[in-house]
Amino acid sequence: MSAAVPATGAAYLWAACGFPLLFCGVSLFVNRRLCGGQLRFVAGEAVLLAVLVFLLAVLCEAGVNPLYETLFGHKLWEYRLLPLHDRNVSALGAIVWTSYGVHLYLLDQTLDHRIAAGPRRDLFKAVFIGVEAPLVWEVLGNSYFLLTVGEYYAYYLPGDVFHLTSLQVVPVYIVCIYAGLQVHARVRRHHGCWPLPLAGAGAGLIFLMSG
Repeated sequence: MSAAVPATGAAYLWAACGFPLLFCGVSLFVNRRLCGGQLRFVAGEAVLLAVLVFLLAVLCEAGVNPLYETLFGHKLWEYRLLPLHDRNVSALGAIVWTSYGVHLYLLDQTLDHRIAAGPRRDLFKAVFIGVEAPLVWEVLGNSYFLLTVGEYYAYYLPGDVFHLTSLQVVPVYIVCIYAGLQVHARVRRHHGCWPLPLAGAGAGLIFLMSG
């Protein structure tokens, strides 16, 4: 089993800094095309969702992975880069999850453009994102870190997708994402209240440092 890569060296620094630029740039390009060039970007809305995704994601990772191990005898993943909280969480989550939150801000507009409004819209979104997140973005993200620093960001213990992700996470993601959509629906009206994302970011960072 490979040891976690230390947070030193020019290659590691460039990889960490380059990830959000590449990830968000690809997302902007893809979603703009899928949305017919009608994407909008409101800084307060994007920041609020990015911080919310970061906070909820690290909390869910720290809780869901041990619970899965208790129920099924093994964890779904372990972090290899800057691992925290018994390798269930990574300090790089502050960068990776906020980047994914920006992607979700763009993707949400695409899904609203293509999925009819109705009581099941959030369920359809959760199913789509629950498949897209592991099978597209986790594979690409892990491949990115393997190419740049020679190590998995998150090593998925089931080997069904070469340890880059796992099909076993899909139902877990769908449930967590659906719950997250309900939380977002209740806080998004406060996107102009900057203390809210600042408090969320602070809470997420404190949680990471406690690990």
